[in-house]
Amino acid sequence: MKTFEVGKRYGDNAVVFEIIKRTTKTITYAPIHHAGRFNESRKEEKTVKIHDWGEREVFYAGDETVEA
Repeated sequence: MKTFEVGKRYGDNAVVFEIIKRTTKTITYAPIHHAGRFNESRKEEKTVKIHDWGEREVFYAGDETVEA
């Protein structure tokens, strides 16, 4: 099963999500706008519930679904 790991970044759109903290049921993430560029900015951290989709974990960040 693919799981979220602390310190890794997930996503391939304009916004990337960095995992800050993890428990068995929740994660705390920070959305990062313009990742890897000179104007990279980190937004407010949020805690959300992790959902199990069979072979991988996912979480919902507003209107986006982020997969491990």
